Amino acid sequence: MTKNDRTGSIRIFLAVCNARSFAAAAAQLHLSPSAVAKAIARLETRLGVRLIERTTRRLQLTQEGERYFKSCSQALNEIDRIEAELAATRSESSGLVRISLPPLFGRSIVAPALFALADAHPLLSFDITLKGEKADFVAQQVDLAVRIGHLEDTSGLTARRLGTQTIVLCASTTYLDRHGVPQSLADLAAHRLIATSGERGVVPWSINASDAAGADGRVETWVPPARLLLDGSALTLAAIKAGHGIGLLPQWLAAPEIASGALKQVMPGRIGSDLPIHVVWPSAPVMLPRLRVTIDAIVAATRRSVIWDGAGEARPV
Repeated sequence: MTKNDRTGSIRIFLAVCNARSFAAAAAQLHLSPSAVAKAIARLETRLGVRLIERTTRRLQLTQEGERYFKSCSQALNEIDRIEAELAATRSESSGLVRISLPPLFGRSIVAPALFALADAHPLLSFDITLKGEKADFVAQQVDLAVRIGHLEDTSGLTARRLGTQTIVLCASTTYLDRHGVPQSLADLAAHRLIATSGERGVVPWSINASDAAGADGRVETWVPPARLLLDGSALTLAAIKAGHGIGLLPQWLAAPEIASGALKQVMPGRIGSDLPIHVVWPSAPVMLPRLRVTIDAIVAATRRSVIWDGAGEARPV
């Protein structure tokens, strides 16, 4: 007897016990009375005990039948409860989502959307970490991660493009009024520059062809002779706003300051770069509702703040 046959026989037995009649149980189960009787007989044969005493007037459970009825009722009720809960998780957003975000972009753009999502879904909870390095999905038990830059080492992951982070050169209006606006790379080299240091020294800036001597349409790199090497865009923004020089910022971060007149973009379209933004997660045949609704919230929040290039379908990477 297969497990399905065994479960079916138990459910027929419970229906007979509750109805106290083979005919009534058969009607409820859309079976014939003989099919119900045969199922009970097979069950008793398998167990090696009589479960039901049959008379012409009524059915009476034996002592073994009473014990079996109680135990099977509790077991199947628990199975039904668990299956109902699992079915609900397929249609409702509930449970814990562990998310790794880049520090500044995550804190400024993504986290507020997740806070609002948590308010809208009482059964949904988040474990959010802000880290500059790439998340290890297995070791850190991460469900989702937002990554800025070209994707590498993504075997077994699925990615959805969120948009593009454009990097622009900026300075405060006060600084430019005092020191002038550079028009060329030679002019720029004479200014007070703010850059970032990496493992190999100063991180180079991307220079478009029009500013690279002898260039033929390619993007060149240039190592700025910077006096200030700062870790992260937040610190760079603070230095630029305070009038300490010219530096690179994500456009979404600089936009409010540019709109207010506090900052101005320098040499627009000639110095800077574009970095793709993705949300990535471990590939799986079926996506849980809590992951889907979280990804949708991240997509919506990002589109409001960065350049959207229309490439938003999830794909294995």
